[in-house]
Amino acid sequence: MRIEKSMELEIAGPGFIIYSPFAAAGIAEGEDYLETGFENPSEVERQALEGLIVGVSTGSPGIFVLTFRSGYPPPDMRDVYGCALRLGVAVKDRSLCIRDLFDLIDWSPACPAHQRLELDDGFYHITLLSKALSPGDPSSAHEILVYLQTLNEMPALRYNGVPTLF
Repeated sequence: MRIEKSMELEIAGPGFIIYSPFAAAGIAEGEDYLETGFENPSEVERQALEGLIVGVSTGSPGIFVLTFRSGYPPPDMRDVYGCALRLGVAVKDRSLCIRDLFDLIDWSPACPAHQRLELDDGFYHITLLSKALSPGDPSSAHEILVYLQTLNEMPALRYNGVPTLF
């Protein structure tokens, strides 16, 4: 499946989450899952390593434009963008959601349609590329390229705590 999609994501928190709805099925409507299940950096790390609810720290709120593409980025793209992060995610029911981290405070399982990506079921290696945030105009959108490569199994990953893009 070829992936070509962009979405604007306004986040109030210090980052966003990437997940397939099956991974959040155990979170009750209205639950403060940020406090009960996602507050501890080791829990965030565990879920990222398993490809469940994958937290990504941007370090600040803002407006982000995420551009999704298939495969891996060309080798020179990392030099152009400077900030890179590799993640993995498991997808079931052909659905991947991208939401504000603070959505975990008062959980609603309904993922807005404009924050949902339709993908084949399976495992994906995610490569995020972006340029460092500058202390400029917080109202301007910040670009993040999101490359998705299908895999036969969850990729072996390593983190120390919360995956951080910047």
